Amino acid sequence: MLFTVVAASEYDAPGVDMSELRHSDHAILSPTQALQFIADAGAVLSSSLDLDQTLRRVARLAVPELADWCAVYVAGPVGFEQEITSGHDDPEIEAMMLEIRRGRRDVGESESQLVAQRIAPVLASDVREDAAAEPDERRRRLLERLAPRSYMVVPLLARGRSLGSLTLLSTRQGRHYSEDDVALAETLAGRCAVAIDNARLHDAAERSLSLLDTVFATAPVGLAFFDPELRFVRLNETMAAFNRQSVERHIGRTLVEVLGKPGAELAELYERVLTTREPIHDLLISDRSNAESGGVRHFNLFATPVQGPGGDLLGVSAVVLDVSERERLLEAERAGRTRADFLARAGALLDETLEYAHTLRSVAEIAVSEVADWCAVSILDAHDVLHQVAAAHVDPAQRELGAEFNRRYPADETSITSRVAHTGRTEFVRELTDEMLRSSTDDAERLALVRGLRLRSIIVASLRAHGRTFGALTLANTQDSRCFEAADVQLAEELARRAGTAIDNARLYTERTRIAHTLQAKLLPERLVEIPGVRLAARYRAAGELNEVGGDFYDVFARRANQWVVVVGDVSGKGPEAAAVTALVRYTLRAGAREDEDPAHALQRVNMAMRSDDQMDQFATAVLAYFERADDQRFRVRLALAGHPPAMIVRCDGGVETAGEFGTMLAVLPEPVFVPTEHLLEPGDLLLLYTDGVTEAGPRDHMLGDAGLARLLGTLACQPPQRVVDAVEQAVITAQQGEPRDDIAMLALAPAART
Repeated sequence: MLFTVVAASEYDAPGVDMSELRHSDHAILSPTQALQFIADAGAVLSSSLDLDQTLRRVARLAVPELADWCAVYVAGPVGFEQEITSGHDDPEIEAMMLEIRRGRRDVGESESQLVAQRIAPVLASDVREDAAAEPDERRRRLLERLAPRSYMVVPLLARGRSLGSLTLLSTRQGRHYSEDDVALAETLAGRCAVAIDNARLHDAAERSLSLLDTVFATAPVGLAFFDPELRFVRLNETMAAFNRQSVERHIGRTLVEVLGKPGAELAELYERVLTTREPIHDLLISDRSNAESGGVRHFNLFATPVQGPGGDLLGVSAVVLDVSERERLLEAERAGRTRADFLARAGALLDETLEYAHTLRSVAEIAVSEVADWCAVSILDAHDVLHQVAAAHVDPAQRELGAEFNRRYPADETSITSRVAHTGRTEFVRELTDEMLRSSTDDAERLALVRGLRLRSIIVASLRAHGRTFGALTLANTQDSRCFEAADVQLAEELARRAGTAIDNARLYTERTRIAHTLQAKLLPERLVEIPGVRLAARYRAAGELNEVGGDFYDVFARRANQWVVVVGDVSGKGPEAAAVTALVRYTLRAGAREDEDPAHALQRVNMAMRSDDQMDQFATAVLAYFERADDQRFRVRLALAGHPPAMIVRCDGGVETAGEFGTMLAVLPEPVFVPTEHLLEPGDLLLLYTDGVTEAGPRDHMLGDAGLARLLGTLACQPPQRVVDAVEQAVITAQQGEPRDDIAMLALAPAART
């Protein structure tokens, strides 16, 4: 070991008391005294495990038997070091000594630090002349008053670690430390170090226990420890609250004794942890003991085996988190997504058709069985009487029973569906009891029939559209299913809102379609007239999903004996306005063609009639042809075009010709120009009149066009008119890849040789 020893020869000078130096060669205490001192010190040190108290006892233990002043330095990070002294009677001297020691530690020159770090003691046998070397006069004066004789610094070693150092200072005349005293000091320091380390460990343990107690007391999660027999050893208030019992009711009892059957299920999990020594992480468990009242709780469980230092199994620790709110929010989110997905699918199904009866069936079937076991649609008629018009049920037998009940007991003004249909306010019966059924009717047969439906929960929402209520949507679950909740009511109301719009749109569409078909029928010939020796075929196809009245039309009528008129026209626009113009053009042409010998004059008459209406802002095109027999074999055709595509003549030999010269559209100019032309049709030839919906079919940059129509007609030479119009219509559909975007009208006639 490293000793700093001051030899006696260094002080062989005048004024030095040589007797003190000679005495320093011997130990301060005899061996017997030293043993007794160490024994007494051990008794004192073992009397307490308080760290601060132990440090104070260590600092005072050697005073005055071994030293006149003692300091205990406990190492630690800078700023967290500890130093306790035995104290000096003169406070000024005590302050100076501490100041000197701190200053040396700050610059890394402290012997107390160095000894603790190097684990090597320091011995200064005689320091009587050190005071004279102090440059600071105040300190020098205080050191002279202290009159130090000797000191030694020994490390505090415990369990193979250096905890700090112990400094012993002698100021007593004649007491100078020797190597024997260093050995005694090291023995004392060892006892002190063990006492300090025990106190520190005890303090750390107490802090850990206190922290554990605080964690147990304040943790927002359930904490528990079970012994190997799965009896509660310790738990916090949170865990006890989860189990709805006090902490005291748990201690020493098993899970089954505390929780009953749910405890047995948990015990199996903990037993698995004990057997496999593998933890359980984040296991979702549910407490359904209050499920009937909606009090289902959800927990996340963590269970870990606890082993002692030797590997012995001490038990199981459990951490339980109440995640009921999180699960409720997740379930609400999942339910919300499910409802949104359902409404999206329902909207798509409702948009599939505008046919009224089909829409009613779709509404009833959409909710079964994804939302409810039974769904019915009821509509108010023109007399404000409610009728069930569609129903669906997951059980076909129950559907028949419901239909039977509806036939025998249709809804009256007192029924829940009638109230909703008239008030527009949703009604909700969460759980339908037998008492409610009995109070609703005095008819035993009706009561039995209702009971047979086995209804448990009912929602009735109003069907509304365009500001009016016109019916009710009824959803019901049977006794085998759950009760509806508030979220189901919201879903039913949203479904009823969408269904109401779809039903009303289908009703309006169906009514509009019926009107359009009726009106369109009045604007076209009910049937084609029979012309001797001529075969006729006509085709009209309206474009658009709404089936509005189109502006295209055709007509065939007799002008006089053996002379007929054929016409195809196209009025701009659609709907009622176009229908009115179509009627004007058609009937004006009928009147004019019978009086005017020239088809151009008849078109002039139509132009004048259209322009005479100041409110009219539409125009029209037309091809008008007079048709008569020229001889036994041929027919003469005189025609004029009013801004219309030319007619097509298909010769029997396969040639295709255009007929007519382009003229002014009707209602555009006050003085239109119409050029009549004359053509002869041989037996087997065919004349085709058509609107521009035929030639303009197809993509904008690749329409069928006049050339495409001519090529097609060339392949249809000598074919009957019906075959020709069929082929042209199919070509239009093919070019358009679906329904035509514009109305088309065609009229084909072909003379046959007279037999």
